[in-house]
Amino acid sequence: MKKIISILFLLLVLNNVKANNLVMSTPTYNDATKTISFTIAWNNSWKISTGPSNYDGVWVFIKRQACSSTNIWATALISTTSGDHTTSVTSGSSLLSVDAVSDGMGVFIRRTASGTGSISTHTINLKLNSSLTTQPAITASVADNFKVYGVEMVYVPQGGFYLGDGRPTNTSNFSSGDNASTALFIDAAKQTAGLGAATVYTSNPVYGCPNNLPSTFPLGYNGYWCMKYEIGMVAYVDFLNSLSYDQQAIRLTKWGTRYPNIVGTYFTNMGNKGDLHIVTAGTYNTIPAVFGTSSLTNYSPVNYLSWNDLTAYLDWTGLRPMTEFEYEKSCRGTQNPVALEYPWGNTLITSASGTNLYGQIDEKPGQLGEGLCLYNWDDYNWSPYRSGYAATSTSTRSQSGATYYGIMDMGGNLFEQVVGGGSGYDYSGFTTANGDGVLGADGNANTVGWPTYSGSNSGNFTKGGSFGTGATVVQVSDRSYYGGNGYNSGQDAHSGGRGVRSF
Repeated sequence: MKKIISILFLLLVLNNVKANNLVMSTPTYNDATKTISFTIAWNNSWKISTGPSNYDGVWVFIKRQACSSTNIWATALISTTSGDHTTSVTSGSSLLSVDAVSDGMGVFIRRTASGTGSISTHTINLKLNSSLTTQPAITASVADNFKVYGVEMVYVPQGGFYLGDGRPTNTSNFSSGDNASTALFIDAAKQTAGLGAATVYTSNPVYGCPNNLPSTFPLGYNGYWCMKYEIGMVAYVDFLNSLSYDQQAIRLTKWGTRYPNIVGTYFTNMGNKGDLHIVTAGTYNTIPAVFGTSSLTNYSPVNYLSWNDLTAYLDWTGLRPMTEFEYEKSCRGTQNPVALEYPWGNTLITSASGTNLYGQIDEKPGQLGEGLCLYNWDDYNWSPYRSGYAATSTSTRSQSGATYYGIMDMGGNLFEQVVGGGSGYDYSGFTTANGDGVLGADGNANTVGWPTYSGSNSGNFTKGGSFGTGATVVQVSDRSYYGGNGYNSGQDAHSGGRGVRSF
């Protein structure tokens, strides 16, 4: 097989002036030094030492395909020593740090010093682990193909926060917190001891886990990385195109009789924007299909994600699902709760509608306002806007719809899918275990402790609202769907998702 080194462009949009443009060049492999080299650049980056005291970065991981074997794209494990990885800039304000992780699944690339603005083009050299291990194992050779992927992330620091917003007791949307009108402070002691019974964090045990939540359950106190945006259409196409035929077929089963060997078969649909579909048919049980998408969806988050779709992507990427507690921490940060607040920290909301840049790189609503949010079927397109649609170069947190830590679109656009909820499913075994890059024999995520199905009584539910729900569901502490629902079944246009990573 001819050696092909793949190029990856992940275009993610933060403001209406220019694209956020995480751009990664064609990688090259040096077999003598066992290193992968590529360039990276992205816009709208930051590292700040006050307020949120956090930073953004890029999660980078490598897939390797052995030309002489079954053409499986396997995760190439990377050295777990940060000093083994280098960048082209070694000093000054534009210095980047490469942080290795203990499982070798990838690295985080971030600013070293405080600052804001664009990250100019840097050359990154990542050293593979000494034994050239892959997951799953393949027989490596100098003729192998490589793909390098990047996901923009935001670091959420360790620290206490309030769970629940102290909403009035006459509301019926089941705020988390030790009862409907009192927020619960999550501190180191609670994380170390575990949160315990549902009566500790809910007003009625039916709204929580039937078993005690132990110290191993991610309450949000410890630091973690969270995806800056929901999973994009382009990123999801990349995922599908790295799967085997049978794994692709699993992703299509929710639609009934649809297979990767039929051109035009689609996975998701965005109405006027187009869909994610098969461009080149696969060969039954042998050669995978090639998926593609309309150019009008290139800057949009992927919808119609079932829980199993989301977790398969996260397992393959080396990330994990977030808990409902981490969702609230990601939104509220260290600030005191505001009753009935939205992810941007107040109770103001402006309905987004009327874009005249439909599907374009600078797609934005036709108005400005505090808490600008796509919800309540107020846009005729009936599909999500591009990621980061509300932010501009001068907008405040409230006007851009950003969380305390700078995470985008946690309210409206598409539902977030989280671990938690109530009505009987025991999710107490969920931990900070990240994905290992390998899917199960059934083509789904196989990380121990992750809930394995969606809908009612499933240990996962949707938060944050979508382009087709009312304003109440967008509120940070709303738990209207605590018992699970059909939104994350995979046949609903409102469901999206993102992942986090512990380290």
